[in-house]
Amino acid sequence: MAYVALYRKWRPGTFSDLVGQDAVSRTLANAIESGRIGHAYLFSGPRGTGKTSTAKILAKGLNCAHGPTAEPCGTCEACKHIADGSSMDVFEIDAASNRGIDEIRDLREKVKFAPVDGRYKVYIIDEVHMLTMEAFNALLKTLEEPPAHVVFILATTEAHKVPATIQSRCQRFDFRRITAEEIRTRLAYVAKESGIEAEESALALIAVQADGGMRDALSILDQCSAVAGGKVTAKSVSRVLGLIGHEWIFRMTRAVAEGRTQEILAGLAQLIQGGKDLRQVLVELTLHLRSLMIFQAAGTVEEMDLYAEPEDVLKAQSACFSTARIMQMIRRLHEALAELKWSPQPRITVEVALLALAQPETEGHAPPVASAAPAKSGVQDGARLAELEAKVASLSAALSAIPAPKARAPQRVRMEKAAEESGRIPPALAPASPMAPAASHAVRRAPASAEAKEVYARLLKRLEGNPSAHACFQDGKPAGMTESTFTVAFNSSMRPSLARIFSRTVERILREETGYALRLICTGEDDSPVLPCRTGEKRPGKKTMPAAPKKEFDLDSVAPEERAPLQNAMHILGGTVEVVEVPDDDAPDAPHGADAHCDVPLPDDPPPLSDADAPKDEPSG
Repeated sequence: MAYVALYRKWRPGTFSDLVGQDAVSRTLANAIESGRIGHAYLFSGPRGTGKTSTAKILAKGLNCAHGPTAEPCGTCEACKHIADGSSMDVFEIDAASNRGIDEIRDLREKVKFAPVDGRYKVYIIDEVHMLTMEAFNALLKTLEEPPAHVVFILATTEAHKVPATIQSRCQRFDFRRITAEEIRTRLAYVAKESGIEAEESALALIAVQADGGMRDALSILDQCSAVAGGKVTAKSVSRVLGLIGHEWIFRMTRAVAEGRTQEILAGLAQLIQGGKDLRQVLVELTLHLRSLMIFQAAGTVEEMDLYAEPEDVLKAQSACFSTARIMQMIRRLHEALAELKWSPQPRITVEVALLALAQPETEGHAPPVASAAPAKSGVQDGARLAELEAKVASLSAALSAIPAPKARAPQRVRMEKAAEESGRIPPALAPASPMAPAASHAVRRAPASAEAKEVYARLLKRLEGNPSAHACFQDGKPAGMTESTFTVAFNSSMRPSLARIFSRTVERILREETGYALRLICTGEDDSPVLPCRTGEKRPGKKTMPAAPKKEFDLDSVAPEERAPLQNAMHILGGTVEVVEVPDDDAPDAPHGADAHCDVPLPDDPPPLSDADAPKDEPSG
């Protein structure tokens, strides 16, 4: 007869044989005894915890010749056929390979037929979360109202992937991980009944490595018994599973505590030469540190599913680290485990992690202190405290020596507040510059500083969104900058007059780039400055015409062909149209030649120009 693996041979046959699932087995047994059998069940939990075995036990209890019963006999024809998978009334469906809507449609057609031999037709759908959404939708109606002789049992390791509409139609049972002690007890029973000689330490090590799965534990025991040939020992289990071993872990932990980096690297090199997995190195070291942390917190390791270590070793090594440092070390190892998956050089990742553990000052912790000298630790703490107090005293003395700032005059405070609200810096508040001249026009042809050139370059960059303004100022160059003015020189005498159209936009950009409310000054080839006209202000060195009498102007009285240019000018320049009586050129008070200037002032704050507002027929130079 062919050999049968231990996990198949020792699969539970009754509810009493289930390990670690007392709540589930008791609930299902009571349901069968009371006749309250559900039409659909959902079994969820980690692998190897008994979901499929429980489904088969339930199927046996429903179809046993002596049932329905919570204790199937296992000897009748129905129980034997269900156990070996040849029953015509129990169907095991692998949802991973039968996940489409066609398979579910075929199932819906077959559930209508009555059972062949037993009382119920039982459909066990394993890994049900692998079904497609269309298959789930096709199963909904049948799952909600199946025929009276049909029972559905859905098993999954990822219940969150099962739609809520499916879960709501089932009775859900959650299978928990089996504890290491329960696994060890079961392994001891199986080993005894199977004639396998095994050490208690070997069984305990297998139980920890099984990670809560009984099937995994039985598979490991089966493999170790085949390799050992005789008695299963902890050493043979470590060799089969590729474990690092307690000896290396303990030695490495002592080296980390004492900061012996050369020993750490040499030990790691030996493991790599021996073919050990780098991931397993980090995993076992993390488990050992967890054991130290639990021992420090609880003072015992009983019922903690720890890494099967002697208590005297835990007591000695836990004294070398503080709890905070152990937690920091565990976090660092977890980071290294995550990096290891994508690292092109895994060995370097592990070396960096181990060296980081050996240098606690880089992790924000104090160096390790020997546990045998608690008094020395207190002396060192007192010395560090005294040093910190001396530093605080020196800093306090230095701060007290700094003179307090003088109080500002109330008038200046009001001027500063007004300057903040207006966005301009009054001359009285503008910071004095050692290079600033007394009059702005005196330095218009002075060589521009590097800062002025940089500001002008940023200005041109900002003006690229306004083609007209950019074309106008592209022919200019910075001629000087103070903390209140910015001078631009042009080689044409007409360009300064054109540039003043964009003065508001340029001054706004200069204020944003420099932080100062700079006023734009444009000069031509004759060095005569052209300033933007302001209401109520005079140009330097120019005579102002006496204000002429003004009267209202009716724009509707203008011919349509003349009205459009006026409206365009009002839209671009802002303000209103007024009629001003200008005296004759022969009047003695009329200015002539260079003294003639703009008679109608522009409004104080015309709106900033946009690309659409810019003139379309700007001269090119």
